[in-house]
Amino acid sequence: MPVVDAFRGSGIFFFDDNVRSRLYISDTIAVNGRLPLKEEAPRGVAKGFTWGAGAATILRNGEPQPLTSPQALSVEKSGNVRLHYPPLKAKNAKPMSLSIKLIAYDLSGLPIGPYLKTRAGKSTPAGWLIANRYVFPEGSVGYRTVASVDETEVLIPTQKAFTGSAQIEDFSQRFAKDIPYCLRFIPNRDAEPLGLRFPKAIVKQTKTVKLTRGRTRTEEVAQSGEAMLYPVKKNTLFCAAEGSQTAAAQWNLQYVNGTRVISFTFPDEVSPANYGFLKTHRDALRLAFAEERVKQRGKTTTQVRPAALWLAGKPVLDEQWRFNAVAADAVSDAIRLTADQRAAWEAEQKAQSRAK
Repeated sequence: MPVVDAFRGSGIFFFDDNVRSRLYISDTIAVNGRLPLKEEAPRGVAKGFTWGAGAATILRNGEPQPLTSPQALSVEKSGNVRLHYPPLKAKNAKPMSLSIKLIAYDLSGLPIGPYLKTRAGKSTPAGWLIANRYVFPEGSVGYRTVASVDETEVLIPTQKAFTGSAQIEDFSQRFAKDIPYCLRFIPNRDAEPLGLRFPKAIVKQTKTVKLTRGRTRTEEVAQSGEAMLYPVKKNTLFCAAEGSQTAAAQWNLQYVNGTRVISFTFPDEVSPANYGFLKTHRDALRLAFAEERVKQRGKTTTQVRPAALWLAGKPVLDEQWRFNAVAADAVSDAIRLTADQRAAWEAEQKAQSRAK
């Protein structure tokens, strides 16, 4: 089945935990080769198709861009579809688009719970509450999504994470002494949290470029180097190295889409889970820190935020499932039938939170 057909009729359905949304072609008449799309989703719910592994925002010229629903779809020569997003607010920014490949699976007779996952592949509360209690009926189809971008993008995975530094030079100096920067990791049985430390602080380097009529311009020079990796203690409030250096990561300081970014490439022997990425995303995503422009007291300044680079042309497999109408209706029924268990679980979570 052509990928575009999945968006026709009722379209594709998506569950943000127990909240349902859908994306569909809203008119059969294409304009300039693009079919209009409409996304029906409650306010504040994660979008069905978004950047990378579900980032909070992307940066252009250092400015965070709001997540929006795709407004149109076009069919590529490969048979994949391209989702086109509204213009970005950053000045002269090229509009965002995603190349999407859907892999369809027959889910008929299979348990529903295991297919309700986050973009990181973890079960959602709805998923483990439903578990194997209910199965998909005949005609249920599930979709795996593989997405790619034409140009390397700067992703901000969460807007709640900060480094406490204003510029990358400050960040490197802060973590060039005894205390390393603890990297976010994916908890699992074999997880080995890592700390990152610079052998010395980075110093901005520039060059003078000659222009016409005797004029000149100062430009920053891209840099690269090595950062040291250390095992760090688990379950501690402050990051502390535990043992000697185990490996080194290569860093690159450059501008990506007008945003100043330092990115890291890790050796093959280091598990991606130890620096916060899924194994399937290793070739597509790079750990990074980016200078985000923010306004404080009427002035524009920068702050260094944990980020990721999504490399151009590198496909990312989204671990979250999408569904056709038959499968989505079955999921909605299972959510409704487990509403009492959900209410009891939420009450227990609130009680535990108050007890802390």
